[in-house]
Amino acid sequence: MTELHSSERLIINQLLDHNVFTSSITPELTKTTLRAITVLKRPLVQQRINKYLQDLLGIIPENYQENLLFLVNKEQLPPETVHVLLATLKAVINLPELQGVDGDRVVSTQKIIQLVHSEVTELRESEIAKQITNLFVDRFALFKPELPEEIIKDSNEELIEYWDISPDFNYIAQCLVNLLLKQDEEYKLNDLQRVNRFLLENKYLDSKQSHDLWSIFISNKDLIAQKWAQLKRFDLECGDDYALLLDRSRRTSSSKAFMTAILVAQSLTAGLPKSRLTLLIQQTAKQYFPHFQISISEVRRLLFEQALATQNNGFIIATPVVNRFHVKLSN
Repeated sequence: MTELHSSERLIINQLLDHNVFTSSITPELTKTTLRAITVLKRPLVQQRINKYLQDLLGIIPENYQENLLFLVNKEQLPPETVHVLLATLKAVINLPELQGVDGDRVVSTQKIIQLVHSEVTELRESEIAKQITNLFVDRFALFKPELPEEIIKDSNEELIEYWDISPDFNYIAQCLVNLLLKQDEEYKLNDLQRVNRFLLENKYLDSKQSHDLWSIFISNKDLIAQKWAQLKRFDLECGDDYALLLDRSRRTSSSKAFMTAILVAQSLTAGLPKSRLTLLIQQTAKQYFPHFQISISEVRRLLFEQALATQNNGFIIATPVVNRFHVKLSN
């Protein structure tokens, strides 16, 4: 098994985290990222990255002028999200103030939202803002929230939110368009790719809930573990009836949302209908943290991202991971 070089690992890990790797040189970039941008220009490096991801997950990144886009489950994007995505691409690419601009690329968030709303009339502006933030701020990191200095200094000014648009936006936009044109293509995955995709998305594999994948995993667990270990980030823990993909880059949170997620998971016992999860989170947060505002969506995210619980046939079930935690509450 060929060993990945450090720059190749950096690029792949960033693709797994943010779905994109961009090649513009900006002042805040670290030396390791600058080196990764440089080596990505080499065809051999691109081939090695593609081979690793193809072997692991059955798909390679879209590449436009050394800007990479990597979406493993693009078919899961709902039609309205695709509509918002395409409308945002169109709106930003056609903004007059960004034409031929190399420096300041700051644009009012409201302007972009209104332009997208003129195309996506079936959604409210608040929902459009939420989806743009999820896609371009949180997921792709192509928009960076920013407040101009003159507004920060003068507290009497009306607070206007801005997005700083990545200089690589148009390149990633081309990758997205190319990818969406392939939306109907069938990707035939082999058994190992199916298991690896499941582990990447769910972190936790249960022998009873995913019997077919479990059989494949048991027959190939050493090979699967070696493949993930190449990134020097993931450890594959194997129990008698479960497998857990542990991510060393994710620090255990001490936030109240995470503690709430642990308490929710510990109360699941035999399982909970999916429709009742929100109510359980609300009740748990109110019981243990009555004087704090706990984000329901954040608790839900942590519940599954940290492999505290899994879903099966409409039920939420705790995993063995939750037994590792003890929440100590002070008076």
